[in-house]
Amino acid sequence: MQNYKTIAKTGSHEKVIKKSRFIAHIAQTFSEDEAKAFIQKIREQESGATHNCTAFIVMENVKIERMSDDGEPSGTAGSPILNVLQQQDLLNVTVVVTRYFGGIKLGAGGLIRAYSSTTAEAVKEIGLVENRIQQGYELAIPYHMFDKFDNYAQKEKINLEDKQFSTDVKCQIFLDLDSAKQTVQNIKDFFQNQITLKETEKTYKQVPIETN
Repeated sequence: MQNYKTIAKTGSHEKVIKKSRFIAHIAQTFSEDEAKAFIQKIREQESGATHNCTAFIVMENVKIERMSDDGEPSGTAGSPILNVLQQQDLLNVTVVVTRYFGGIKLGAGGLIRAYSSTTAEAVKEIGLVENRIQQGYELAIPYHMFDKFDNYAQKEKINLEDKQFSTDVKCQIFLDLDSAKQTVQNIKDFFQNQITLKETEKTYKQVPIETN
């Protein structure tokens, strides 16, 4: 398991270049089979398009990278799409850029710029997250301390999940591995050991990445 960057959600972005419509469809995919299924879905959805050019990077024990020009001149579509994903160091992402030809030829350079810019704009518009491996903890918080802890958590940017109100307040938190032990100790010290923390599982959690 390792931390990695990927897109925040499934989405699309469209632009018109010299009367040709370019639509970048982008999704998180976690295997080659998922990537191929997404590609097939978009090809069926955009069956009237001139081209549906593709690229994906997924991790299945090893990193798998594939691309297709789908009839465009070699190296003018799939490779520029893949290059955008590589340059931004993205993983578990599949892109299909659909082109509806508008009657004006763009030339090799124009095609490369069109497929590259459409993909890059889609990534920027949809946004990025870092999938971080985090350690989970189950907390038991006395009722009279919950508001204070809630304020503390907001200040420290700790997200409270799965809140349950019974004899006390139970919730889940997930902390980055490199700071988890110190954060737990800080909670114990600040609340004078009145909050119980039980270590649970490690899992991937998505953390938004700010982009310019």
